Amino acid sequence: MIARILLLGLVGGLLLPASGAAQIFPNQLELAKFTCGRFLALDGDERDRILIYFNGYQDGKSGTKVWKDEVVGARVDRVMATCKATPTLSLMEAFSRAWKR
Repeated sequence: MIARILLLGLVGGLLLPASGAAQIFPNQLELAKFTCGRFLALDGDERDRILIYFNGYQDGKSGTKVWKDEVVGARVDRVMATCKATPTLSLMEAFSRAWKR
């Protein structure tokens, strides 16, 4: 129950615009065309939000029922390494590759 409340709070916080921050994304973003290079150019908060979204997307797609910090951390590390090596790759593909390992 507490985990559900925390998750809802996190999702709600992600939906709110940062105070004083300019919106850098359009209202609609084609995920398959969002590149690693564009992702790496984001600042810390924006990058964290994208990581959270894509992690949730991949977990939902694979039917993950348990969140494990060490597993997610290793996957995110693989995504970051892949993106740094191949900035033209879509971020979605980088996440897909990380989840296949």
